[in-house]
Amino acid sequence: MADHDPPDEIPPDCIVYRAIRVVDIKEDGTPKSCAFTDLADADGSKDYMSVNVSDEMAAAGKTLEDLKKHWGDRYEIFQFAAQDLVTNGERLWRDPDDDFVGHGACKRNDNGKRSLAQKRTLARLAKPANESGAPAGGDP
Repeated sequence: MADHDPPDEIPPDCIVYRAIRVVDIKEDGTPKSCAFTDLADADGSKDYMSVNVSDEMAAAGKTLEDLKKHWGDRYEIFQFAAQDLVTNGERLWRDPDDDFVGHGACKRNDNGKRSLAQKRTLARLAKPANESGAPAGGDP
């Protein structure tokens, strides 16, 4: 990580949020694998999966509830520990935008598209977001 200042690094224990459309959530409450596809900007300049980073949100006084309100009722927010994404072959970086504070990006380490198996892994890792950052559902 040559040219990045430490504030640009996403700590391994940082919570990373992903907004997922309600129509992309199965009846059992888990996200479908299609919710983990990289989407390019209209001009093709950016091609990654958008996320929000909790440490930057907190520093700006934004909460999970603020993020939920930003996305609205058509979305549910899921969370990961940054380390879980990295351990599973993803790379994370901060990518500020004007939409909502704490915007980040997630992409395969090799810059390739995620395979179906890789998307399914992310779907299994994703947990419904909660304010404490601890895994939901009683998992340690």
